[in-house]
Amino acid sequence: MNNVAGPLMPTHAILFANAEISDIQEFLSAVHATADRIDAHIICINADRVAGRLHLDAALAHACRTWFTDKNPVARSFEMELLLWVAASRQTSVAAKFGAQKGKMPLWVVIVPAVENAADEIARIPGITLPPAPPAGTEPICAEKRSRLMQDFSITETELATIGTQRLPELIAERVALSAVYR
Repeated sequence: MNNVAGPLMPTHAILFANAEISDIQEFLSAVHATADRIDAHIICINADRVAGRLHLDAALAHACRTWFTDKNPVARSFEMELLLWVAASRQTSVAAKFGAQKGKMPLWVVIVPAVENAADEIARIPGITLPPAPPAGTEPICAEKRSRLMQDFSITETELATIGTQRLPELIAERVALSAVYR
């Protein structure tokens, strides 16, 4: 993977949250209102569909490059552009499945640019709970999540056996990078 540090990456914050969303439209309205209030992009990503921070960081680097530097995005909003990169897809219908959904779920909340009081503002969004400590950088992937990720990113058992299950996040980050070829 390319070195993504430097001017291509604007300041950002990534928070881990638990969500209980009873009405997705109300939730998204609250997220948009918070984003407007703090003058930042806020993207809520279903953590069950992400292979950890490596996957998320790779997608964020590509989304920031296409949106802020190249100014050649596929999506009409930075929020959807990031979801497209997370999903390694050009299809918004596919990428939308990687965002917040109705029900209970863990979320990665990305704020671009980073703001001083981001955690306080995110904690005020109805349905969001910030845990006292985020998960470790290399969170374990259970069999159910591994199966879902393999399906989402078209990874075969043979491919995974070749590299080893512990390297699944690297393989998915590679899929994210390769999705640039299809743009």
